[in-house]
Formats: sequence, C-alpha cells, structure tokens
Amino acid sequence: MCGIAGVLDLAGLRMVPEGIVQRMAQALVHRGPDEEGYLQRPGLALASRRLSIVGLADGQQPVANEDRSVFVVFNGELFDYLEKHAELTSRGHRLVTHCDTEIIPHMWEENQEGMFERLRGQFAVALWDVRRHQLTLGRDRFGICPLYWTRQGDWLLFASEIKGLLASGMVPAKPDLRGIDHMFTFTAMPGPITCFEGVQLLPAGHYLQITPGNEGGAAPVINERTYWEMDFPDEGDEDPGADQRKLVDEFEQVLLKAVEMRLRADVPVGAYLSGGLDSSMIVAMACKLKGPAINTYTIRVDDPALDELSAASLSARHIGAKPPIVQEFRASDALETYPRLIQAAEAPVIDTSCAALLQLAQRVHACG
Repeated sequence: MCGIAGVLDLAGLRMVPEGIVQRMAQALVHRGPDEEGYLQRPGLALASRRLSIVGLADGQQPVANEDRSVFVVFNGELFDYLEKHAELTSRGHRLVTHCDTEIIPHMWEENQEGMFERLRGQFAVALWDVRRHQLTLGRDRFGICPLYWTRQGDWLLFASEIKGLLASGMVPAKPDLRGIDHMFTFTAMPGPITCFEGVQLLPAGHYLQITPGNEGGAAPVINERTYWEMDFPDEGDEDPGADQRKLVDEFEQVLLKAVEMRLRADVPVGAYLSGGLDSSMIVAMACKLKGPAINTYTIRVDDPALDELSAASLSARHIGAKPPIVQEFRASDALETYPRLIQAAEAPVIDTSCAALLQLAQRVHACG
C-alpha cells in the first residue's frame, strides 16, 4: 500500500501554491512510511508516499522514462513486472531500476491509453505526459486501490484518500447526503459519489484524462473512459466444459499462477487465515509454492459462535503451515476501534467485523 496525490492547474501554468502537495502527502504517510517523492513544475505538482515491497533500494517515485517525457506516481503492485521488464528491454527500452513502477512510463510510450488493458495487477496511477501536456489517472479492474479526485474552480486535485484532498486546504469538508444514503442503503460505496460533496471516486476499470486550458482561451477538457468491464455469457450460452476433470485441473493451474505472482516481494510474505475455504485454499497454494514457513494470522473473538481460531488452527495443521499468530478481539474493541475505523474508511462502516481486521493488520505490522 502506497499513497499518491497531486494538483493540476486547469487554467494554464500557474505554480501550485507552496506547501499544498506536501501537506497532501503528509496526510497519506500511513500508506507509505518508507519515503516520499515529488514532481513540481509550472501547472503541476505530483506526490508519492511509498511502502517498499519490490525494488527496495531504487524504487523511488516519481519515475520517468529515458527522455523524461513521461512521469508516473503509482500505488499498487504489478504482478508480472519481471516479464514485462524483460519484454521492454528486448525491444530497446532502457530500464534502470528493479521496481515495478518503472515499466509504466515505457508501456505508455508503446501503447498510450491501451496500456491500461495490459497492466496486470492492482493499481492507482497518475501519469503526466509532457508532450501532450496531459494528466491521466487510472484505476485497476476491480478497484482494489482507491483514487479520489475533485475539481475546485480552476484546480483539479487527486489523492489515494479523501483526507489527502482535505489536507490541501483547497477542498471544503462538506457532506454529500447521496453518498451517505448509498452507504446505509447498499452497505458499500460503489462510487463515483462519496460522502463528501464534490469529491468523486474514480470507478474501477476506468481512467480519467485531463488536458488543461491555456491563455489562448482553450477550455480544459476532462474525459472519463472505461477500459474494462466484467462480462458474463447470456443464459443458455454458458460453456460448462466437456471434461470436468480437465476443467478442474486448468482452474487449479490458474489459481496457482495467480498466487505465485502475488508472492513476489523483497520483504517477508504472510497470509490471513480464517479456516474458511478461500483463505485456507490460498494458504495451501502459497505453502506448496514457497514452503511451510509463511506466517499466518487469525482473529480470536471472545464469542465462541464467531471465533475462527479453532478452524484456522485445523487448516494450518492440515496444510502443514506454522500455527497462526493470534489477535485477540473483544466486544469492547469494536466500540473502541470504531472512530479509527471511520477515519480509515472515510465513510460510515456498517460491518463492524472490519474493526477486527484493522486490529489484525496492526498485528501483522507489529510482526514486521
């Protein structure tokens, strides 16, 4: 998890006022405690807060291509970056880091907007194309990594969290009753509406292109486009597969490959384990690929009807993994954690099990 933020002058080439993008980045320091980076030039300021997962020594952002005509700040992980790195190098691109972020400006050189269809991973990306004088914001297919934006007069601001926008001092904190209604109707915030007036969530599988205006009178242009949508066959057109055993084997290989790619990291890898089907299957595949040394983490709830420890321990023994590291969770913890939970979610939280997940994440962090 990293954090990105930025400010763009929609009217021309005014310098972003001093200290604004730095305050936005500071509001996201919990997302990226390892280092910060900035790009500032007339009409534009970009910021990055980095949590180092791959390319620990040389993955500083913003990252540029060889001639510095494309700059990128990036939150997320690209799972096939090693393969993409090799492909780009074979086609003459010069990459100088070991970080997944660097493949983005080079893929933009080759594919421009078509790049998003080729990115495999979870991401929120901001890309400045110097020649086009254009900012592009993009989000992964399932919206794993968040990205918010707002227009305030002749300024456009974006950030990984709404608190980054508010920290600019340019975005008023006003409630949007439509967003609050969505939360209590759907128990989710699908977007683009949020609980804050004027702040939009960039939808999953979309990118936003912003071309500023100029002194000659050209108005700024903001276009939102879809690059991916989930699709299903019509009823009656499903293909169940002629050979069920072959279908199961192929599905297993797809899952194993997906888990293998997500195990790539220059830091220790761990896994949540509840004892349920999903987490147990993922941990089993991770142990098959990486060995049984992976740390697993689970929650012990003081209500026996909700406690997951016995199932998680049974799964760990069956898989051959180490016993789970346990985070205790009491009913009082839900109340005590709730204010911090809302601060993190930036919306009302209906499912209080998220309080337990917040404490579990803190335990993982404490374990290094």
